[in-house]
Amino acid sequence: FWEDVRSGHWDIYAQRVDASGNVLWTANGVPVCTAAGNQWFIEAVSDGMGGAIVTWEDSRSGTNFDIYAQRIDSTGGRVWFGDEAVCTDSSDQRDPTLTADGKGGAVIAWHDHRNGNTDIYAQRIASGGSPKWTPDGIPICTAPNDQSGIGITLDATGAVVFVWSDMRNDVDYDIYAQRVSLGGDILWPSDGIQVSQAPGNEYAMVV
Repeated sequence: FWEDVRSGHWDIYAQRVDASGNVLWTANGVPVCTAAGNQWFIEAVSDGMGGAIVTWEDSRSGTNFDIYAQRIDSTGGRVWFGDEAVCTDSSDQRDPTLTADGKGGAVIAWHDHRNGNTDIYAQRIASGGSPKWTPDGIPICTAPNDQSGIGITLDATGAVVFVWSDMRNDVDYDIYAQRVSLGGDILWPSDGIQVSQAPGNEYAMVV
């Protein structure tokens, strides 16, 4: 997948290459999203069925950034009828990231500004394209000040683990984490557990 400006604004295209280096889909890629406005800051994961799920930051509303997603099959076809609106709250939603849910769908997290600072929200999208959690996402962390730099993975039990840099202590960025069931239940204490509060800033988590 890549961000493509051939139309005069940023769209999303994709291509599949086999193990021998042969390009399998339409020359110059298949269009994944060519909606109005810009589609960028893309992240993608395998759907476990020969295709992939991609998510991005989208300005088609003309007033703010939202989060959308699409699923592509092994032939380059769009599986979902129209792009799936992951979050279209009237504030900005930015910098999405995702992990496969192990069932053909994905869990998508993003930076969310609906509360006036940068919080973390998430949504699960089923393999068929329907949201499974609260519309516009569930809050993963809404602690004071900013939370940013999200890492996300599916653990061995099928729950989703989120990690992030957190400024709630108003001194330095620390590392916090949260665990959520595929049903959308928060499994650890509200706003997450503290992983590191060492002196100075902690960033760039890998999970």
